[in-house]
Amino acid sequence: TEFPSTQETMLKTIACIVSLASLVLCTASRVTQVSYIGCYLDNEARDLRGLTGVSKIGQFSIGSLMLSSASMTHELCGSFCSLGGFPYFGVQSDEQCFCGTSYGSLGAANTSDCNRACTGNGAQICGGTWCNSVFALTYPDKKYFEQSQMPNQTVVSTQSTYWTSADKTKAECLMMCEASADCQAVIFSGQQRLCHLLRFAYPPASLSSTDGDYFLRG
Repeated sequence: TEFPSTQETMLKTIACIVSLASLVLCTASRVTQVSYIGCYLDNEARDLRGLTGVSKIGQFSIGSLMLSSASMTHELCGSFCSLGGFPYFGVQSDEQCFCGTSYGSLGAANTSDCNRACTGNGAQICGGTWCNSVFALTYPDKKYFEQSQMPNQTVVSTQSTYWTSADKTKAECLMMCEASADCQAVIFSGQQRLCHLLRFAYPPASLSSTDGDYFLRG
């Protein structure tokens, strides 16, 4: 796989104000296309389970595997789920957003069952009662990375959201992230030669003060 040299690595500082609007703006570039798939059934066990164990991403609290917002739109949910590189998202009951790596475990619903307007955009449909409007996310070429300041947002989860490899160069660290579908960002500590690979675009709180270079993928 062709990998860019250090000189070719894109350098860009990302400064995000903590708000719903800024989340969309800062992550929108990570998605090249949003495609509607269909209306699918859900239940209390949840069909889209990508946020298992996660209780907070940035300023957003997660409950029952979902983000709820009175400003919910397709763009907001898609941008939110792109923080974890998820290929699918579902919106339900006006204001609920789910992320996942698969969908449809409970079967398809009737198209007419997804009939609730999104709270943030009345022209969009956000599922129905126990029904998700499911969409696919297409991402740009993820071989490239943008270096920026360490985000002041973090991820809180009962499950680990990063893994570490020792004795790596910066180029090797970025190549490891590029080779893994689960890696969305990198923190490289040059002095310790430690490579931290992040499942989300935001680091866990335990790494937020790490002395190293931060790279966002894609």
